[in-house]
Amino acid sequence: MELEVQPIAKKSGEEKLTKFISYILHPLLMPTYGFAIIFFTKNYISTFTPPRIKLLIIGITFLFTFLLPTINALILLRIGRIRSLEMETTSERVIPYGSAVLYYFALFYLFFNADFPSIFKILILGAAISILLTMLINYRWKISAHTIGIGGLTGAALGIIYRLQLDMHYVLMLLLFLSGVIGYARLKLKAHSPAQVYSGFLLGFSIELLLMFFY
Repeated sequence: MELEVQPIAKKSGEEKLTKFISYILHPLLMPTYGFAIIFFTKNYISTFTPPRIKLLIIGITFLFTFLLPTINALILLRIGRIRSLEMETTSERVIPYGSAVLYYFALFYLFFNADFPSIFKILILGAAISILLTMLINYRWKISAHTIGIGGLTGAALGIIYRLQLDMHYVLMLLLFLSGVIGYARLKLKAHSPAQVYSGFLLGFSIELLLMFFY
């Protein structure tokens, strides 16, 4: 009996860890993480942006890209439109994704009309396009939103290095490592197939990188 119980306990602990990873690297948090990386690493944007403006941008980004979509999801859970916050079925994801698209493009509109550096607008536009494509692809196929999110942040970091000639290579290496971690977590939880994980990363990475190059 002891030989049978021990593997089950180990599996349970591993599942908790992979779920924790999925939560802290949630795709809706990636825009907030992106601005935090810009503002709290050594670069000229961080140097010449006043602290209150940094906090304002991070706060507004967190509100529009994470807090409001999360509140919507909790309301949907409360009224029974979704069975869990994992939103495992295609039909459950339609309304949450649709509302997130609206919030992301609303934030891009605010940033577009504000006197902000173009790099800020590109980050949000890329995230908005990624959410939109995730919603559309979801009608036919369950692509990984988690790897789209971390892939977008990684592509944005590479684009910033190229576009602004910033020394952020250590950040890029960290993001590549975290991409592997979240990919492993999603596969371990059996939330996605390998194809859904890899294609998600490539989609998010390509969108942000192309916008950084050509916007």
